[in-house]
Amino acid sequence: MNSLILKNADGLIIDSKVIAHMHETLKAQNGDVFKCTILNQGLSLGTIESLTDKECRLKLSPLKPYHPQWFNLVVGVSRPQTSKKVLEHATTFGAKNIHFFKAALSEKSYLDSKVFEVSAEYLLAGLSQSAIYGELPCVKVDKYNPAESYKDYSQKYILDLNSKENFLQIASGIDFDTPITLAIGPERGFISEDIEQFHQAGFRSVKISSSILRVEHAIYSAVSQLELIRGRY
Repeated sequence: MNSLILKNADGLIIDSKVIAHMHETLKAQNGDVFKCTILNQGLSLGTIESLTDKECRLKLSPLKPYHPQWFNLVVGVSRPQTSKKVLEHATTFGAKNIHFFKAALSEKSYLDSKVFEVSAEYLLAGLSQSAIYGELPCVKVDKYNPAESYKDYSQKYILDLNSKENFLQIASGIDFDTPITLAIGPERGFISEDIEQFHQAGFRSVKISSSILRVEHAIYSAVSQLELIRGRY
């Protein structure tokens, strides 16, 4: 936990899991200072004024703006364990929207996973880890390929092992002031029909590795390559 997540700027934490973490893992005491993220408001430093088994009261420093989330993720739905990783770690990287859908080779039952019912838990964990973003991504689950709904978006890329282009080759044309949309296949990958639907909606194929990557690794790799180009480390 790199940042404590607060729902408002009153400095009060009553979440039992967070309180337990502060006692058992952080060994927190009065006077300790922690990074804080106040949802949808800003970033702060919080000094513990009182800490009991039921609540923690913090004195917050003036709020500073958080970084804007900068990419959208469209991903073929995969096993629940993989979806958990996508939700949490994509949030850490700065995802603005996470759109799961049933690709041709996705298991239909994955759409009904309980992971999506408790997705906020994983989003909050990812936001806490980042310590620089301040909003929870919007999560959507779709039964069909949503490529057409992104037709009017700019800067759309689909990860494609057969592409001859990579992000470095097209770096000069990427505008990081405008959100980037990434389409990534499920665990069994995209079939040609999936890719064609994205191409028809204006997505551009890029290759990020010669290896076949796990879904979550493909996300980490693609976003890391873009962050390197963006000049953020």
